[in-house]
Amino acid sequence: MQSRKKSPRFKREAPEKRRADLVQAAIRCLSEGGMSAFKMERIAAKAGVSLGLLPHYFTSKNALLTEVYRTALYEDVIRKIGELDDKDAPGSPAQRLCRIVDAIIDPEYLKPANLTVWLALWGEIVVNPDLKRAHRTLYRSYLKSLAELIGTVADERRRTANAVEIARNFQALIDGLFLERALDRQAVDHADFRRASYEFLELHLGKLASAA
Repeated sequence: MQSRKKSPRFKREAPEKRRADLVQAAIRCLSEGGMSAFKMERIAAKAGVSLGLLPHYFTSKNALLTEVYRTALYEDVIRKIGELDDKDAPGSPAQRLCRIVDAIIDPEYLKPANLTVWLALWGEIVVNPDLKRAHRTLYRSYLKSLAELIGTVADERRRTANAVEIARNFQALIDGLFLERALDRQAVDHADFRRASYEFLELHLGKLASAA
C-alpha cells in the first residue's frame, strides 16, 4: 500500500503576496498586544510561515517595523489624498479638501485594533532611530500633499494663509483626538472628529462643510 504524501506545512506564495501577508500579520500582532507582541516568532506563526523565511523578505526586525508603520499609518491616507486631489477629479479644490478630511477621519480608522497599533508605533518612534527617520520622511511627504491643497483653496478664495502651518496644526489636532480616542473610546466619537476638523480649517479658509 502506497503511503500518502504529506502536504507541505507552509504554502508557497508569490513574493509580493508573502511580503504583504507578513506585514498584515505584524499589524495584527501589534493590535493584539502592542510592541510587546511584536516578536518575529509570533509574526511568522500568525502568517503561517517558518521563522527562517522572514529574513528573505525583511533584513531586520526594524525593517519589518518600518514597513508596518508605512502601511498602517500612511499608505491608505496618502493613496486617498492622491486619488481625491487629482486635478481631473470632479469638484472644486474646497470639495476635494472636504473629501480628503472625511477620508482622514473615516470611522474605519477609529477601530480599537487600529488605535492600539497607532499608539504602539507612536511610542516606538521616540526610542527607535530607524522608525524616527521613516516617520520624518513619510510625515513630511503627507503634510506637503495636504498643504498644497489647502494652499489652493486659500488662493482660490483670495485668503492669506500659511498652508504649511495650517496643515501641520490640523494634523496635530487629529493626532490629539486619535490619542484621546485610543485612551478612552467614549471620549471622542466621529461627530467630534468631524466638527473639530472643519471648525479648525474654516477658521483659516472660510466655510467648508457645505462644500462636501
